[in-house]
Amino acid sequence: MSLLFVFVDGVGLGPPGPSNPLSRLSGGPLAPLGGVCPLEEGFRLLRADACLGVPGLPQSATGGTALFTGVNAPAQVGEHLQGLPNRALRDILARHSLLRRARERGRRVDFANAYTPAFFARGSNRRRSVTTVMTESAGLPLKRLEDLRRGEAVYRDFTNRLLREQGAAAELLTPEEAGLRLGRLALQGDLLVYEYFQTDHAGHRGTLEDALRVLEELNRFVGSALKVLEPERDGFILTSDHGNIEDMTHSAHTPHQVPVLLWGRAAADWPVGEDMTLCGIAPAILSLLKGE
Repeated sequence: MSLLFVFVDGVGLGPPGPSNPLSRLSGGPLAPLGGVCPLEEGFRLLRADACLGVPGLPQSATGGTALFTGVNAPAQVGEHLQGLPNRALRDILARHSLLRRARERGRRVDFANAYTPAFFARGSNRRRSVTTVMTESAGLPLKRLEDLRRGEAVYRDFTNRLLREQGAAAELLTPEEAGLRLGRLALQGDLLVYEYFQTDHAGHRGTLEDALRVLEELNRFVGSALKVLEPERDGFILTSDHGNIEDMTHSAHTPHQVPVLLWGRAAADWPVGEDMTLCGIAPAILSLLKGE
């Protein structure tokens, strides 16, 4: 079994309506997240609490740490922390991250995202996201643009438009082409993680039209990746760290529950019930890998 885990930043399950761009998706795997379209065959949609019993709006540093470790990170540090993980959160990730624990159990794991030369040029002073800390603490090399050009990685903007705007030599991809690449990469191991945070960026800084474009492209990307996987053999998980883009009436995060969208073996064998939090996702994935 190969598991593809797509982490989409800033996507919650809000009520349908004109300010929720997810409600405007007319089909595809992500359309049910808007509360209007039914689930397609083979999918299962659960809800996870992102507030974790801590007052305030969920944030990326603590939410991502909880998601990828199973540890209630905001409770550990006493608040929801935005942005990049501090030392306490980095220590939690180093000890308990999903990729490290799966690798220690003999699983072939990887992080699909490619990093730019500017990131590596910052050396020891570079700022590390939750997923970067997780990958490095698992002893995995970070992928570079050379890997991207060989078809062995996917950029955070899977079309590579941002890279080209920055002057990097990168092939422009359609969402479908990028999705096929991600699906093929997933088949090379037991667990592949990919992070997409253009959704959170659009929720903070974009218009409703920007948000809809981002979601439509993501919908096409995910649908294409699933075409490579076999539902009887492989599994797919998509979830988020907090809400944002589902309510475009403001630019802040939301307290909404986040989706846990499952497909294939993940949908059939998911060991956690309907009442779950972010802290249940990493243990559930480890259980899936153990039960293979």
